[in-house]
Parts: sequence; structure tokens; C-alpha cells
Amino acid sequence: MSYSLHIVNALLRLSIALAALPLIAAAADPTPGHSMNGDAFNEGPRQAAVLMPGTGDVHFPITTKSELAQKFFDQGIGQLHGFWYFEAERSFRQVAALDPECAIAYWGMAMANTNNPQRAAKFIKEATKRKDQASRREQLWIASLADYHADSKKDEKARRGAMVAALEDLTFEFPDDIEARAFLVVEIWENKNHGIPIPSRRAVDALAREVLAVNPMHPGINHYRIHLWNAGSGDKRTLDSAARCGQSAPGIAHMWHMSGHTYSNLKRYADAAWQQEASARVDHAYTIARRVLPDQIHNFAHNNDWLVKNLQYLGRAHDAVDLAKNMIELPRLGSKSGKSFKMGRERLLETLLRFELWDELAALDGTMYLAPENTAEPEPTIAAAIGAAYFRKGDRDKGHAKLAELEGIEKKRRAARIAAADAAEAKAVSDKRSEDEIVKAAGAALRQSRFVIKEVEAALAELRVYQALAEGKPDAAKAALVKATGISSERR
Repeated sequence: MSYSLHIVNALLRLSIALAALPLIAAAADPTPGHSMNGDAFNEGPRQAAVLMPGTGDVHFPITTKSELAQKFFDQGIGQLHGFWYFEAERSFRQVAALDPECAIAYWGMAMANTNNPQRAAKFIKEATKRKDQASRREQLWIASLADYHADSKKDEKARRGAMVAALEDLTFEFPDDIEARAFLVVEIWENKNHGIPIPSRRAVDALAREVLAVNPMHPGINHYRIHLWNAGSGDKRTLDSAARCGQSAPGIAHMWHMSGHTYSNLKRYADAAWQQEASARVDHAYTIARRVLPDQIHNFAHNNDWLVKNLQYLGRAHDAVDLAKNMIELPRLGSKSGKSFKMGRERLLETLLRFELWDELAALDGTMYLAPENTAEPEPTIAAAIGAAYFRKGDRDKGHAKLAELEGIEKKRRAARIAAADAAEAKAVSDKRSEDEIVKAAGAALRQSRFVIKEVEAALAELRVYQALAEGKPDAAKAALVKATGISSERR
């Protein structure tokens, strides 16, 4: 099939899916690009969903006459368990396209927007409108989330506590619904990030194991147990789930990545790198299949950042360098650098310095890999690193050139700092502030710019260490080393 026919077919599928969606809000002439189905649909995925392999062995029975809608709903639940919220919303929207009056589909859309409460509240209202057509069990699911979003002005801790109580009620009224236990586990874990401590991780783990007793490969529970114990010395307690997490939902990259967290913390770096590479491969397949950019994918940069670190721990320095370079080379969104670019540069510089790959580091001088990010001014840490490479290679002239460059940056920043203080003082005077307020305004301006001064001071101290060593002055090197706060323990 030609490329153009692929596009035509994709547009046809999309138009059919959108046409099948209910008209939630009366909007005869919405703003171009906005949805006739309501504000909540203005954002999120716009293409039709497809059934994907590897989203987990889960089944959440819903009230619908469409077998395909049930399949998409199960897929959405698996994607929720993998924190793949964008694709989960797409799956649930497909359920609504196939069965517009399926109330629980809108609950799913709300769940997929756990990090966007405004949209979630709109979706759960649509679920509530249709709940009379749903089963008693689905009504309880919808009510648990509707109550949470009913009044956002109420104390959040109280609303979250009520959510836990509602899910507990579900587990008693429908003891065979293992999804209620799974979502109860993640709700208790998530609540700790909102000021509600977990009184007993072991008690929550016991609840999780009730699900594993029914389905040892349940994607959500294997994922959530890793998060639950990923603190202190608890990682060793989830080695069984770490071994199963990626395999329980192999089509979701984050599931492989989470196992890497466990293995990294236990210093099993080879196992961690294996899991994180698996995650990267899944993400690469997804970028090709859905034509999305890497930084549009949840945790793409974070995963590869961890992979570079684990490659360092394994001594695979050149593999780490290659991957860090690849992160820099990736296409970016608009004028913003993106997380991959930023993390890639950090890991590239870190790897080259940690393994003292001076030839490779010097060769990158003036290339895109170490070019300034969003400003024409060279970055002090990068200038210091390249200068160190030149001094260690015996090229003192280029080393001194970098030192002069850094001294110029320091001079420029100090002048800008004084100018900012003068401007703050002048404004306070024109506003007829008191003498104390004028002094405070100038001091505040000086404090705000202190970081940029400290950054260049540390970079200068670091480069002067290498200058002194190149000139055979160990005492001067020791003195500079005290001020070089950015040097890692290995190099120090």
C-alpha cells in the first residue's frame, strides 16, 4: 500500500471514530480545531486507537454490547497500570466512539488524566450522566472518582482518604474484582506524595499479593510493588516483581524501566542496563509506529539517562558516550531543547570526565554536542571540561584560551550582577522606599545572581587545577582543588 493510501485510510478511521463520539456539549460552531464533544476533548489524542500487543493480562468487564469496545477498555486498563496515560486515554476514547453511552469509558478518560484534574473532572461528569445504564459495580467505580472531583475546594487529604474507603468497599462487595485491589494499592502508594503517609508497607504488600495469587503476571501489581518498596533498603523485597514487570506488559516501555530501578539500587547494574535497553527498544518501536518524537513519550529521556548511568557503572564508557550523543542528536520540539538534549549533554560530559577520555572530549570542542544550549555565551562547566582535556593532552595554548574564556565570562557576569543591583536600587529610590528597603532591594538583586557567579567560580577553580598540574605546580593545584566544588569524588 502506498504512503498516501495509508494516510487516507488513517483519516477515514479517524473521521469514523470522531463521528461516533456523542455530542457532549452543545456547540454548533466550535472554534476551529476544537471538539464538538466538549472542552475536555480539545486536548489529548486525536487519532483513533488501535489494539496493541503487550499491554498486560487484565480484564475489567463493562456494560457494552460491543466486544471490540471491551477489548479497548481492557487495553486502556493495562495502559493505566503502566502509567501510559496518553495511550490509555486514546483507548478509552475509542470505547466511547464504539459505544457512546458506555459510562465507564469516561471514567477511564478521567483516570488517564490523574495529573490533569481539570480535564479529569469534566470526563467524570460525563460518566456520571450515563451511570444509570451501567452495572452496580461500574457505578461504584464511577462514584469513587466522581466524589473525589465533586468539590475541589474540600481538603485534598480528606478526598483521597474517601477514595481509599470507596475502593475498599468495592473489594468487599465484589471480592472477585482484583482490579479494585490493584487500584487500591496504587492509590495508597500515591497518597504518600500528597501528605498521607503509608502506615505499613508490608500491609499494602499483603494486599498486592492477593492479586498476584490470582494473576502472578498482573502488570499493575508488579509495577506498583516496585514503587512501593523503591525506598530505603526495600528494593530487595520486590525482586520477584522486578523479574516479571516488563514481561507482564512488554509493549509498555515504562514497565521494563521500573525493573531497572530495583536492579540499579541493588547495584545489579548489568540487569538494570538490560531492562532499560528493553525499555528503549519498546519506545523506539512506538516512535516508528505512531510517528511521535522521543520527548513526547513519557519518561523517554529519564529512561535513557538511567541507562547511560548504568553503562558507566559497568565500565562501558564508549557505549555510554554513544547513547548520550544519540540523546543530543534526537529531533526536538520547537525552540525548546527537550529533556533528552539536556540529560544527554549532562551524561556525555560526565562520562568523558569520569573516564578521562581527553582525546574524545577535546575533539568535541566546537561541535553541536557541547554547543551552548540557548545562549551565545559558552557554559562554564563545558568550557572548564574542554580546557581540562587540552591541559591533560599537553596543549597548553588551547587550555589557556579556555581559561581566558572563563575569565571573560566571570567578568561579564559580575558586571551584570552589579548592574542588576544598581537597577533595583534605582527603582526603590524612584518608588520612594525607605533607606532600609533600598538596601534590601539591592541586596536581593545581588543574592539572586549569586548562583551564576558561583558556577563560573567553580569552573575556573577546576580548570586552574589542571593548569597547575600541567605546569608542574602541585601546591597550586591543591589550593585550587579546595574551591573546585564541581569535581567528582573519583577525579578528586
